[in-house]
Amino acid sequence: MPWQILGHDWAIAQLKHNIEAGTDAHAYLISGVPGIGKALLALRFAQALNCDEGHGEPCLTCRTCRRIERGNHPDVRIASMATQAAGLKADEAARQKELKIATIRAWQNDLSLRPYEARRRILILHDAERLNEEASNAMLKTLEEPPSYATLILVANSTDLLPTIVSRCRVLRLRPLPRREVAAALEARGVAASDAATLAAWSGGRIGWAIQMLEQPEAIAHRDEQLESLLALSQQGVSAGLRWAEQRAKEYRGGEQATVFAWLDLWQSWWRDVLLVAAGCPESVINLDRQAQLAQAARRYQAHQAYTMVTKINQAAQQLRENGNPQLVLESVVLQLPRGG
Repeated sequence: MPWQILGHDWAIAQLKHNIEAGTDAHAYLISGVPGIGKALLALRFAQALNCDEGHGEPCLTCRTCRRIERGNHPDVRIASMATQAAGLKADEAARQKELKIATIRAWQNDLSLRPYEARRRILILHDAERLNEEASNAMLKTLEEPPSYATLILVANSTDLLPTIVSRCRVLRLRPLPRREVAAALEARGVAASDAATLAAWSGGRIGWAIQMLEQPEAIAHRDEQLESLLALSQQGVSAGLRWAEQRAKEYRGGEQATVFAWLDLWQSWWRDVLLVAAGCPESVINLDRQAQLAQAARRYQAHQAYTMVTKINQAAQQLRENGNPQLVLESVVLQLPRGG
């Protein structure tokens, strides 16, 4: 595995062929859900383009590959929401919600310089779906007139960018890995088979997410605590649900949008599992460690109630992405919640 990437063989094969045939594009867009391996693929592609061995693949041992891996190669520039917020005060950094034109202008300044020592000058932009309008227009201009010696790699959680930007990139949409592949990779790291199966189910095919959870046991405990608090809402009064919605809305307004979306994803996974168990498909559930509770919930609630919650949570996530009022959006979810039983 020269690229040292699990899965996404089709994407690796395409990029390798592009390099070997000399048909690599001036711009790529790598998209997919968080934790699926986009950042690693972008990094490996940058290494493959400039590897000293020059065989269309990264050797990962030459000076160039090692410097790109460490993030200190002069011809590879990486930008993201994190680099944009670097150096800001904590409260100011938390308010950063978009990639701004200053980030793209810094890119354009870099792009005006020819490679210092590598074959190509490479710019990797993470969080590309968060480009604001001004930054998107500046990016579009760059994509329309790229220098021959540069490769631009946009990395995004979705392809929700200006259509004109997407059309000027060669697009690689990474797909979730089969659950069995994620479980096998975790077992290869020494994880017990039952724990690997549970983590693989939770991951939704996101190997990067699964490995991150494996390296952070406290994150697993936190997930359990979150799910317990969500399940408790069904047994508590409406006021408890409204307090939960108010707290999540504060987090959202405070710049913790990813945290709120994680809450919704977890909640939706539970109700989806309830629906699956009710439909007689327990082998497809995500929360493998809670099968007894799921069976109990499937008896307690009617299938249409579980389906309504799955749909409502999905709608809420979409409304938040469309700048809906976070407190109103989240309150509408908890008010739909079936209680007691």
